[in-house]
Amino acid sequence: MSWKVSLDRYLTEPPDDGFDNWSEKVINSFSEDFYNKNEDWIMDNTNKNQCNIWFNELFRRGIAPQETVLIIERAFKLFC
Repeated sequence: MSWKVSLDRYLTEPPDDGFDNWSEKVINSFSEDFYNKNEDWIMDNTNKNQCNIWFNELFRRGIAPQETVLIIERAFKLFC
C-alpha cells in the first residue's frame, strides 16, 4: 500500500476507538419497553442530549454495556 493510499484512509476514516461497537451493544441491551418508549431520546446524538452525555461518560470510565444499560435506565427513571 502506498503512502498516499494510507494517508487518504487516515484522513477520510475516523479512528476506531471502540465506541461504536460498545454503544451498539448498549442500545441492543436496553429493555424492549424502555427502548420503544424512549427511542428518540436514545438515538439523539446531539452534544446536549443527556443520554449522549451519559453514554460518553460511561464509555470513558470503561463501564461494560450491560452495566451501562442498568445505570441509564435507572437514572432516566430518577432524573428525566
